[in-house]
Amino acid sequence: MVIITRKRPGTGEVFSFFQDGYLDKQLKVFKKAIEKHNTSAVFVIDGRSGMGKTTLGNQVSITLDENYGLHKIFYNPEDFLKALQKAKKGDCLMFDEAMLISSRSALSAINKMIVQAMSMIRSKKIYIIFCVNSIFDLDKNLAISRADLLLHVYGKSLIDRGRFSSFFKGTDGIDRIKQLYLNGKKLYNYGTPRCNYRCRFSKEFVVDEKEYEKQKQIGVNKFLSGGSNMGGSLMQKAFTTRNNLIKALAKSGWTTLKIKEETGLSAAQINKIIRKEIEIDEYA
Repeated sequence: MVIITRKRPGTGEVFSFFQDGYLDKQLKVFKKAIEKHNTSAVFVIDGRSGMGKTTLGNQVSITLDENYGLHKIFYNPEDFLKALQKAKKGDCLMFDEAMLISSRSALSAINKMIVQAMSMIRSKKIYIIFCVNSIFDLDKNLAISRADLLLHVYGKSLIDRGRFSSFFKGTDGIDRIKQLYLNGKKLYNYGTPRCNYRCRFSKEFVVDEKEYEKQKQIGVNKFLSGGSNMGGSLMQKAFTTRNNLIKALAKSGWTTLKIKEETGLSAAQINKIIRKEIEIDEYA
């Protein structure tokens, strides 16, 4: 067990919480890799509501990013994608589960936009945390190809909190996230393969919980304001944000070929976006 000491976001109050030694060691490995290479790390924290996903996510975030706070937690895809564009080296951004309460069509649109955005921020040297009900709800490419670490929170009862199991590609070469996704998706089963390790985490929430709940509700309301056509409204906003990201990359010197390789879009689509001929990509 390791004691992590930080300053409370917003107040500067010094506080401490315990962190399991296995997790602490693993986070240090990720941090070292981010600092020395042009890459970003993607973590998924999942589990039933009330089991402490956000609590654990906050603890991991402030361990990696001492400047972490409420301003780096996002509840809808539009705000999250904008934050990805503006993120600076060492930032840890958390996408909370509040927006994942929609229909399958809207969820599919969200996943598609996030997968494309993740490709474009790979070299930003940042940390991304997704708090979701289940990794099996995420896009296959995001779960298998981009997720570096899965922390699955669970409890033996409704009031038993503070436990999690960890899945990642270990030194044995076994990609446990990929195997879990392929083996367990049909029945949402976390039994195969066995996790890398099991740990406990503290109840320290890190950020102001009342303000968090307030901002979360605002995020939920913003997401729900799309009305009955949430999927279409969300796709339009997400495509616009994606297009803005592509324009920014082009201005920074990325070639059409490089953008094509990262996003999977055709050269014609990319050139249209850059020339501002379209705001919504009807072919994507």
